[in-house]
Amino acid sequence: MSLYQAAFFVLAVVLVLLVTARGRVLPLLALLVGAAGFGYAAGMSTSHFTKAFGLGFAQSVNGLGLTVLAAAFLAAIADAAGATAWLREKARGWRTRSAPLAALGLVSGVASTPAAAFAVLTPLTRAIGGGAPRAATTLGLSLSGAHGLLIPAPVMLASVTILAADWTLALAYGLPVAVLVTLIGLGYARATASGRPLDADASAAMDGDSLHAPRRAALALVLVSIGLIALLITQSLGDIASEPLGGGSNREFLLALGRPPVLLLAGVALMLLLSWHREEGALGERGWVGRGLASAAGLILLIGVAGGLAKMAQETGMAEMNAERLLGCRPAGALALLLPFAVAAAMKTLQGSSLVAAITAAGMMMELVAPLGLDDPAGRTLAALAIGAGAMTVSHLNDGLFWLVAQAGRLSPASAVARFSLGTAIQGGVALAALILLRLAAS
Repeated sequence: MSLYQAAFFVLAVVLVLLVTARGRVLPLLALLVGAAGFGYAAGMSTSHFTKAFGLGFAQSVNGLGLTVLAAAFLAAIADAAGATAWLREKARGWRTRSAPLAALGLVSGVASTPAAAFAVLTPLTRAIGGGAPRAATTLGLSLSGAHGLLIPAPVMLASVTILAADWTLALAYGLPVAVLVTLIGLGYARATASGRPLDADASAAMDGDSLHAPRRAALALVLVSIGLIALLITQSLGDIASEPLGGGSNREFLLALGRPPVLLLAGVALMLLLSWHREEGALGERGWVGRGLASAAGLILLIGVAGGLAKMAQETGMAEMNAERLLGCRPAGALALLLPFAVAAAMKTLQGSSLVAAITAAGMMMELVAPLGLDDPAGRTLAALAIGAGAMTVSHLNDGLFWLVAQAGRLSPASAVARFSLGTAIQGGVALAALILLRLAAS
């Protein structure tokens, strides 16, 4: 039954991509109908389907919705204060716009979630990259690659902790592989996505008096973006369930710092304070509040629907059952790393959550590291890294990060699959090959 459910899921994804390819059907509507069709085809009753979908929708909006709204408010303020246009003009003289974004994504990849990191960096990325598809794809791929390979990203924390791997080795092996994967993502984005800025986005319809001190506003946008990323990284440290950083009340405090309400309130307040932006009717429908709400509403709903589809897939159990089918394969030598990677990748692709994929795959591999010849410190660490790489492969319609990249890059779902989803698959393959080579060198 699990194979049929997986086939129905793939069919639903393909149909959504086909009907939205030419913009004739709104992705939100297509994804909603696709989720319902998958639910019924997979054997879910109406009550089960609606309950699972509603829970996934609520969890996704609760986890990411306010962060997306915070980013929309920051973008609206940056546009009104002239920061977006000022940064875009400065970026015209840069030799490359993609490399700084790739480096930013590599560092920000250790944030609590890559989707939240992408969201808070969207206003800055839009200013530097001009709204070009290449800028969004580059940032998304660098965030995805780094999150699966670097500590203290939760995906890596989970796999390293469950497999009792060596943290020092995880950093020593993971950092160069993450850099390699980021460079691969950068090259892939350059080869497949347009880098031409969408200059029409640079000039929001503001009156002349509102565009005061654009240089100061630009500096404020940079500082606030860095500050919010720092909060998300601090939240990742809170996921370390040990003293002195992660135990007791300290852990709860660190976790709270990166939660959406804090990002929204702190980010907007700091942006207004540092830019010293003043706009008549700012809190009304025509001010930055209204513009931010209008730009974020559709994306928030789309992320919620994607979360509903992901939760439905999780409820069927098809991801775990199909991943378990792979456990009978026992590659020998360094190729043993293929198994933890494949298990995590199957989990991620079918149910959407990288963290769930990492936790489940690591649990499945606990008793298999010894039979696979990976029971030494290096072997356990490389197995954990293989799980992390697999847990980021492949990001598609059931992942909020996919929709963030698609909207930021003005990409249709089919175009986003060709550029971002395929890019994550290539990054995963490169990471696996690098880890196998490291295993051969360590043997």
